[in-house]
Order: sequence, then structure tokens, then C-alpha cells
Amino acid sequence: MNEKSITFRLTEDEYVAFNTVCSEKGYSKTGKIRELIRSLVKIELGAVNASAAEWDEIKHGIKEIENGKFTTLEELKRGFAKRKVESRSSK
Repeated sequence: MNEKSITFRLTEDEYVAFNTVCSEKGYSKTGKIRELIRSLVKIELGAVNASAAEWDEIKHGIKEIENGKFTTLEELKRGFAKRKVESRSSK
């Protein structure tokens, strides 16, 4: 899966509090941040302007991702490279 990085700053107090909660609860800091972002996206997605058809596609896509049905960027690149080689061979 192609992953993107986000860098952000916390105050010392925010970091200590977050680190304490994660340590005491046994959470991975990265995993907890991912979970918080996913929750936020699900909550805020309703405020995004989209047509009914687009919403259906979005909901369908979310269900597929939750069920592990997705293609990584590396798989996509390999598929394009394979098609490019096949295209050259057929000329």
C-alpha cells in the first residue's frame, strides 16, 4: 500500500498527555492517530458536497477498503509496466 506521511507539531503538554495515554493503554501512537483520522473522515465526510451517485461510489469504495479489496500503488505500477512491455512487444 502506498502510504503518505504527515508531520505535525504538538505542545510539550499535548505530547506528554498523548504519549501517556498510548503507553498506559498499550496503543501504538501511529495506530491511534490513524484511527482518529479515520473517525474524523467518517464524521466529516457527510459535510462534503457530492452528488447521490458520487456518494454511492464513495460508500462502495469505503466498504471495499474495509473488506481489504484495494490495489496498492506498487501493484498498479507493475500492471502499467507490464502493459507497456506487452504493448511494445505487439508492435
